Amino acid sequence: MSSNSLKSLSLSAFRGSSSNFTIGFEKDRKFTLIYGENGTGKTTICDAFEFLAKEKVGSLEDRGMGSALTKFWHTAGKTGSDLLVVLKSSNGDCSGSLVGKKYSVAPHSAKPRIELLRRQQILALIEAAPAKRYEEIKRFIDIAPFETSEEALRQLGKRIAVERDNAQLIEDQNLVSLQEYYDAAENPAGKNPVSWAKSKLAAPATSLTSDIAAIGKLRLAFQALKDFSERTSVNQEALEVVKLAVTKAEKARTEAAAQASDGANDLLELLEAGQAYLHAHTLISECPLCQSTENVSGLEEAIKERLGQFSALQAANTEWKKQKDALSKTEAIRLQIGVDYSQGTKAYEAAKAGHQWSGDVHLPDNSPPGDLKDLPAWLLSAVPAADSWAVRENSWRGEKQFITALASALDGYENNHGRRIELGALVPQIEEALKICVAERQAFTDGIIKEIAEQVGKLYEDVHPGEGLDKIALPLDPDKRASLELKAKFSGQEAPPQAYYSQSHLDTLGLCVFLALALRDRAKETILILDDVLGSVDEPHVERVIQMIYGVSEKFRHTIVTTHYRPWREKYRWGWLKPDQPCQFIELHGWTIGNGIRSVNSIPEIDRLKTLLSANPVDPQAICSKAGVILEAALDYLTQKYECSLPRRTNSTYTIGDFLQAIDKKLREALKVEIRDKPENGNQPTAVTVELKACLDELQRIFQARNAFGAHFKSISFEMLDSDAIGFSSQVVALIDALTCPVHGWPSNDKSGSYWRNSGDTRRLHPLKKPG
Repeated sequence: MSSNSLKSLSLSAFRGSSSNFTIGFEKDRKFTLIYGENGTGKTTICDAFEFLAKEKVGSLEDRGMGSALTKFWHTAGKTGSDLLVVLKSSNGDCSGSLVGKKYSVAPHSAKPRIELLRRQQILALIEAAPAKRYEEIKRFIDIAPFETSEEALRQLGKRIAVERDNAQLIEDQNLVSLQEYYDAAENPAGKNPVSWAKSKLAAPATSLTSDIAAIGKLRLAFQALKDFSERTSVNQEALEVVKLAVTKAEKARTEAAAQASDGANDLLELLEAGQAYLHAHTLISECPLCQSTENVSGLEEAIKERLGQFSALQAANTEWKKQKDALSKTEAIRLQIGVDYSQGTKAYEAAKAGHQWSGDVHLPDNSPPGDLKDLPAWLLSAVPAADSWAVRENSWRGEKQFITALASALDGYENNHGRRIELGALVPQIEEALKICVAERQAFTDGIIKEIAEQVGKLYEDVHPGEGLDKIALPLDPDKRASLELKAKFSGQEAPPQAYYSQSHLDTLGLCVFLALALRDRAKETILILDDVLGSVDEPHVERVIQMIYGVSEKFRHTIVTTHYRPWREKYRWGWLKPDQPCQFIELHGWTIGNGIRSVNSIPEIDRLKTLLSANPVDPQAICSKAGVILEAALDYLTQKYECSLPRRTNSTYTIGDFLQAIDKKLREALKVEIRDKPENGNQPTAVTVELKACLDELQRIFQARNAFGAHFKSISFEMLDSDAIGFSSQVVALIDALTCPVHGWPSNDKSGSYWRNSGDTRRLHPLKKPG
């Protein structure tokens, strides 16, 4: 029993459930068979599970109604807010509803996990294109690590190939540059551009950097000496101008003093000094000259008034002082030029002597003169040599740039040439690794698909034993990444089954493929739902399909099968189809828009008879009618098993009398049933052995009661007692209890070689063959 069993499913205003409808799932029964004619609500129940599990209603899809299907989820005449689906299980409750146009299913932890197959989908995997078929099964094949590695190698291969091509392109560009340098060097004999560049760069360095730096320093020093000549000339002109200005200012000062009183200049200086003193000392109590106190008041104003009387002299003195200061500064500049010149000559000599000059550098023969007045003549003799220095420096710089460019071109060529060789060797290795990865992925996928195909073949053989149709294959197309073919053997030849299989065979093949796939995906956690999948399966195969479904269902958490196939219902009711696991049977009938889905209590017929017998008072007609129908089924079972002779009739219908007459004396004496208490232990002795002869004899004696009470009005019915009807019905119950097990059904397996046994070995019917 699953630790996560279903308890109930409740529907309100969902699809065909116009009113409240609840299915209660029976404890310890993992298989639920829902029978109903078309239009009784079977698909609505399947839709409810899909709504909770996948938040969709697949039965409405692909019907030309557009994409806005939620408006059809609730019952016609109801609103979305009326819709409610609730699944209760030992794992908790899960409910689904509509809020506006959005659906809501909660909690997600309790959502059921389902695999649902509908009649219209059954051929999808069979008739789909190979790529679509692969999409159907790829969720069962965990190849994410393979695909990740495969894609990484594929992208790496593309990137390396691009890098190789880029390296080739840059190598070619560098080779063109080397060729241009080689051509400029007039193609030295016996060399190619690469070997020439290597030999050129391998020659001893010419210290171009130090040559350029030294000649630049020498040019700056020489330019500084040239500047001294101009500075001296400017200073001399300025000195002459300032001397004239001093002379002129001194003359004006003398004339201004002469116009004033004697000693005017001395007095002016005294007054200016006094004004400056008083400006610096604002608080004084006595005269700073005579130390008298009586004239301190107003002293500053008095000095200011006296100075105003000497304004012309004061202006002349100010100008004279200004020109004297200018003369002093100009003379100081002259002295500084001399000092700077001395340092400039030393800097020139140091620049000239501080480098080992090549022979193509011309230098002045003499050193700069010590006296500035001789500098112009020296510069005149040195300028031709100095003018050649710029040309030489530019030549060296061009040479340096050429060497740098040549080195860069050669380095780029060698690096990209080596890189191209390295990447060129790596690309085929990556391609080989990709082939290996693809092969491993295909092998892994093929292995899983082979397992699926083998499972499909096994299930298919269960339905079509001995027909030679079990050689199912699902090969991947080697030329396509995600393309799944479908192959089968037909008359010894490999061919797609769609070409030769009947519709019935294709239907069962589609069902087998679906079940084989569903079994791979956490079946123990999954609710398997098959919605009316027996539509085109022909009668000879239906029973085997049913038994195959029963056998597969025990591997799932729960299995729900809906069907309108009446023989399934009848065979279940008569106990002829008992699975190895207990089965819950639900019958739907009489759907109306007002009442919605309705179910009836469709228990097996023997249980109905027992219920009728337990009633108070007993209805003799009802029990005789039910017992007669059950007895006919049991006798039909026995006469078929032992190939008993029956009268040949046009309508092939037989009465209880026909069946009882066919079971002759020898067979009756041999018939017995072992009822085993512990079938799981084959060594356990049988608990009860029931001889069937006495029961059959008694039934033959009183079977007329069935006709008298249950079928026709005859005068004999007035002569029989109620006890005869009860006795007849009780004998039927005894026969059925002996022959059948409520769980494991009728003994129909002859593999023992000496008796018939049921699926659980709880009943053993002897003999295996009719006595001769």
